[in-house]
Amino acid sequence: MFSPKPYLDGFDWIANLLNYQCRLTPGRGNHFMLVLESETPFPEDAVRALPDRLAPYLPRLNGSIRRHLLHLAPYWLPGKPEPIVFTTEDLLFPSDFPLAVERFANRPLPRGQALAVHALSQPKGRSALIFKFSHLLFDGRGAELLLKQLCHGKHDQTEDRPGLASPMLNEWEKQFSCGRQIQRRLLDIQKEGPTVVRHACDTAASAYRVIALTEEETDSLRQRSDRDAGPFMLTPYLLALTAEGYDKLMPRHAENELFLIPMSIDMRGQDSIPRDAVFFNQWSMLPLSILRSLLADPAESIPEIRKQIFIRTGERTALAYRAASRLMRIAPPPLLLKIVRKMGNSTTGTFMFSFISGTSLEHDKFAGRTITNLYHLPAMPPMTGLGVFFNAFNNRLNAVISYRSGLFPESDIEHFAAELEKALKGKS
Repeated sequence: MFSPKPYLDGFDWIANLLNYQCRLTPGRGNHFMLVLESETPFPEDAVRALPDRLAPYLPRLNGSIRRHLLHLAPYWLPGKPEPIVFTTEDLLFPSDFPLAVERFANRPLPRGQALAVHALSQPKGRSALIFKFSHLLFDGRGAELLLKQLCHGKHDQTEDRPGLASPMLNEWEKQFSCGRQIQRRLLDIQKEGPTVVRHACDTAASAYRVIALTEEETDSLRQRSDRDAGPFMLTPYLLALTAEGYDKLMPRHAENELFLIPMSIDMRGQDSIPRDAVFFNQWSMLPLSILRSLLADPAESIPEIRKQIFIRTGERTALAYRAASRLMRIAPPPLLLKIVRKMGNSTTGTFMFSFISGTSLEHDKFAGRTITNLYHLPAMPPMTGLGVFFNAFNNRLNAVISYRSGLFPESDIEHFAAELEKALKGKS
């Protein structure tokens, strides 16, 4: 069923680099989680049946990265069909929920496995089913698509040819041309002003703050976005609110200081990537830069962000990043990390940003229960250290602040989360 050598693309290698950055953290890797919440505990028999449905994919889920002996292109080698690890935890009080989620986030994945499942149950209050994924094999949209397969109990829609069919050791002119395009963009950013960055300790744990809006609050937010940013411009509106809040966390040292914000983009349906691609990293980046002096006034920051998104999209920057990143696959992660650090702040960014505007799950039933909410919990690498990730589920918006402990005092994070929540809800 599986190709013997599904080759890794450039952003799979970037994910490998981020995984290497996280090797000393408690989680021992760059993992992320999908949390499915319910008002009642999930039936244990239904939950335990879920990993069994993954039996056809166990060799892939237990695989690892290897290099071809001749041309050194990296590929994914299937492993032994070890079963998915499933654990449960009973909670006594609702206040235990966030800490239990963070404990699971900071628990390493079982050795050699790309997925683990954890169920949180409490008699009264939130219960949850948590899927932890390795970014070496999945991105956020692909993880949702896998849950869709589990929900239906079908596997025939999952592609049987994941990754690249060839090592892509051709198109050198295109890859180098895209590399020059990205290099020029990074040089332009450096000329704009000093980039504000803050890195966490290499051993810092993951921590989260989750802001969940109601359907009415989400509708109100969209109306304000349409008014202030224009129709269908929710992404620049959310980014402006986030950047404004983050600006208040950081002291200023110069008038021309710059926020560099790597915004992740799902590339499914573009560049020959199937829309239903489940495995590997089918994303790219739009690097957005904005002067901190603009963030005090949404009337200035929102148009600037919107303009940059239009320009970078027209320049096909996301496609250029994917092509140029294939050149990086020859370098092992330790060497690549040294190169990135030597290139300076323009390669890391101030904070990460992402918005998944809809869910791949077609309905709100899963494992015998009604899902009241679904959100993503990515683990940030120590370099950058913080990201804000939005997703929508059943016309409800979620905002997740993912950060490394020690990056800021916890009181500052609490204030940032509280102010962002007020901005999202339209409260002064």
